[in-house]
Amino acid sequence: MLRGTTDRVENAHYEIVFVAVPSPIEPGKHFALDIAVCPRGGALPPGTLRVDAVMPEHRHGMNYRPVVVARGGGRYRADGLMFHMPGRWDLHFDLVTSAGTERLAAARHVE
Repeated sequence: MLRGTTDRVENAHYEIVFVAVPSPIEPGKHFALDIAVCPRGGALPPGTLRVDAVMPEHRHGMNYRPVVVARGGGRYRADGLMFHMPGRWDLHFDLVTSAGTERLAAARHVE
């Protein structure tokens, strides 16, 4: 179970539930994401989960590369994220399986 205010992103193959630690996310401060990945409809569980974020209006990403650690049972922890400026950020979750990579994205506004 994830503790805190959870966010959700989903498609036909996966549902991802995540919570920022600490919350709310503050610009210029590191944060982590606790993540749960739930395959749907016979989709393969990911062998790897990659997390990144971009600021589409400014056409750039983060200055830091997060480290994602599998915690078992479809749970992950991504450490070392930082939104270095306020505005809209798109979180990207890349689920890597033997069948390929599938991306789910969630937009967040940080003030």
